[in-house]
Amino acid sequence: MAQVFASEIDDDACSDECLHPEAIRPLLGRSLASNGARAVGELFATLADPSRARIVHLLAIAEQELCVCDVALVLGMSVSALSHQLRFLRERGAVERRKVGRIVYYRLIDDHLRDLVLGAATHVGEVA
Repeated sequence: MAQVFASEIDDDACSDECLHPEAIRPLLGRSLASNGARAVGELFATLADPSRARIVHLLAIAEQELCVCDVALVLGMSVSALSHQLRFLRERGAVERRKVGRIVYYRLIDDHLRDLVLGAATHVGEVA
């Protein structure tokens, strides 16, 4: 484990204790509460796996819901591995499924997640 020196910590803190009421007044009462922060953390944890991020991104750019076989083909994943990840995403409220006979279609649960994933892809320089 790397040793951290007090001088390194101090570089990230104010040298003098200070408050800037004009900067914080509009923020009071607007920051995430513990439950909201936990939910946001869980959402990002859901997307932290590269396979799940690819699945969600594919569903975000798709113009219609996609069946499991189509997603597996596009992403180069086995249907078994993909199904496992889709179940994980569904249990966490990121995607929903629709079954037609023996075919299962998936889509993102809402546009908020679509915007988040497309924005993240743009941020890291990928084509969204």
